[in-house]
Amino acid sequence: MASKTQSFRHSAEYYTHPENSIGYLARIVFRSFSRLLERKTLTHDVSAGQWRFLRQLWREDGITQRELSERVGMREPTTVVALKGLEKAGFITRKKTEEDRRKTYIYLTPHARKLELILAPMNAEVHEVATRGMTDKEVETLQALMRRVIDNLAEETANLAVLSDVKA
Repeated sequence: MASKTQSFRHSAEYYTHPENSIGYLARIVFRSFSRLLERKTLTHDVSAGQWRFLRQLWREDGITQRELSERVGMREPTTVVALKGLEKAGFITRKKTEEDRRKTYIYLTPHARKLELILAPMNAEVHEVATRGMTDKEVETLQALMRRVIDNLAEETANLAVLSDVKA
């Protein structure tokens, strides 16, 4: 079998320095962003973990537990634990339908709906802090580049799953 020669933008050693790693930088941005946002949302008893779920439910309420899990990017067992906490905090209710007892649908409580009007501006404020000194065009470029990285990695992950299926 012929070996494939792969050329990289930089040497492998270049990426061993954390400041050169997109993954490392993205992780630090995520942690810093989450930490600052949580300091604000906790004033209304909403943790960073709960925020992720509420944000999705504000966009579309009454989705299944599985759909919510996919949209938040969490595994279902993690989502189940998070939903128990959200329910205990009075943010959601879970319901099954007569048509399909296997599916659990998630609904916001009136209290959680009102929180969107309070918490969304906090999120906007953190975005303003994070992009301070950037032009609108730079922010749009940053978002577009991050989406491209996400798409590239998702595509590669999907290709790896297909390849591993072939070997099995």
